[in-house]
Amino acid sequence: MELFRQLNEEDGVTIIQVTHSEKNAAYGKRVVNLLDARIEASPSR
Repeated sequence: MELFRQLNEEDGVTIIQVTHSEKNAAYGKRVVNLLDARIEASPSR
């Protein structure tokens, strides 16, 4: 996860992660929650 953060911040690489882990999702700058294939929430960070 630290490597992904570094690639994003230092090199401007966009990373899309699909996970069930809230711990891993916390690394993201934007999190979109899905429920039954629909967007449930997309809170700003």
